[in-house]
Amino acid sequence: MQNHPLPLKDAFQGCLRLGATLSVSTLNGEDTVSEAIARHHFDAFTAENSMKPVNLQPREGKFTFAQADRLLEIATQCEAIVVGHALVWHQQTPQWFFVDESGEKARRDVVLQRMRHHISNVVGRYRGRVQEWDVLNEVISDKSDEFLRPNVWLDATGEEYIAEAFRAAHAADPHAVLIYNDYDIESGQKHEKTLRFLKSLLDANVPIHAVGIQGHWDLEDPTLATIERAIQNFAALGLKVKITELDVSVLPGRHEADLAALQGYEEKLDPFKHILPDAIAERQARRYSELFSLFLKYRETIDRVTLWGVHDGSSWLNNFPIHGRTNYPLLFDRKGQPKAAFHALRQLGAEKENTFIEHPAVSSRRVASAVA
Repeated sequence: MQNHPLPLKDAFQGCLRLGATLSVSTLNGEDTVSEAIARHHFDAFTAENSMKPVNLQPREGKFTFAQADRLLEIATQCEAIVVGHALVWHQQTPQWFFVDESGEKARRDVVLQRMRHHISNVVGRYRGRVQEWDVLNEVISDKSDEFLRPNVWLDATGEEYIAEAFRAAHAADPHAVLIYNDYDIESGQKHEKTLRFLKSLLDANVPIHAVGIQGHWDLEDPTLATIERAIQNFAALGLKVKITELDVSVLPGRHEADLAALQGYEEKLDPFKHILPDAIAERQARRYSELFSLFLKYRETIDRVTLWGVHDGSSWLNNFPIHGRTNYPLLFDRKGQPKAAFHALRQLGAEKENTFIEHPAVSSRRVASAVA
């Protein structure tokens, strides 16, 4: 590909699949830059939005598979695997799942049957062609006094929808890898709750095979030791670990979004509106290199790392937690050119045999599993 070095996926061949999300505009042929980069550098594709329920079945019984089919077409041409995202989520799910003909709350059994029908049709259509599914997305509560996140599914069915979603996906494709996917599950109370949650599913013989750590991180947080401990603890349950939505923000995070009301908003929260300073780009490159060194260290547990987006201009972080900021969280700039982080990973890939022993930035401390 013109102006691009050798494929980044080749640097990690045999160790990690390197994934990226393809947006609606990319699948519609409107973002040719992202498509060209993805085809050249990545060997695992996830639909950013096109395989969520609101896009696949906006009205009951009316499935729209054109964008998902296009994703499969691109993946087949590139010999890439496909990750289906996401079968059950509290967002981007049409209201018709939860109401009856009169607009009132639907019965529990009706909602569960609609969910099973959706999963059966979607997973069944792509049986043997979509290798992995994010079956359940973001169920654990962020709040210290809650276990499960209150949501439309929990309100409609109680906890039953959780296990039934995995069972329906497994019935539709017994060979697909089924994943629980969430953010901030690598630390604190949410990590401990996630371990309890996953263990309860395994104890009930629910067909779950992997946990997806989203990986929406920044230049310093979470620490490598924190991430490593989480990987160890999830692996101790007998689950694979996927890094499913990786990006490295260079801007203040969502916990500081309330500062937007203060004077000097742009200086405080949007400091790189026109250009990313070289020093920050180098810090980001080191962070990516350290993270991938850790992933390679646990190559027996982690076999895929997916970036949430393709280039900086297409990242969701330009609009979250504050709309309209200029963020630089990915490996390619807004013109589709490789950044310092890209080159750091190329170098790491060339030297990856050494990283299997120990990378100097990765803690060698072994942390005992927190699972009782």
